[in-house]
Amino acid sequence: MTTNVNFTKDRVWAVESPLEFVEGSTVTLSCTYWSSVSSPAATVYRNKANVTSTVMPSGTATASGSVSTLKPLTALVGGAEYVVAVTGTVSGDVWIKKIEIICSKDEQAR
Repeated sequence: MTTNVNFTKDRVWAVESPLEFVEGSTVTLSCTYWSSVSSPAATVYRNKANVTSTVMPSGTATASGSVSTLKPLTALVGGAEYVVAVTGTVSGDVWIKKIEIICSKDEQAR
């Protein structure tokens, strides 16, 4: 599944943040910037620990125009909250934007 998020120049967090997913989901984040973006990358944190190699184990981040597409998120743990720090270069400046992800267990009620 692909989920679209939007970044604005004046906000650190994605407009759609927080996003909610269920454990076991595989999600590709497509990030739209306010202008052309290059050199996309992402780091994923759970409880302030870097878990990128666990939840983004394969693939490559790409950029086309004002959209960057990150490596797929997998192996999300139910009951956990994640912060995805997305890096991209816009107009020669490196920007770091954030996306909060709340992951529920499949048997968990609201």
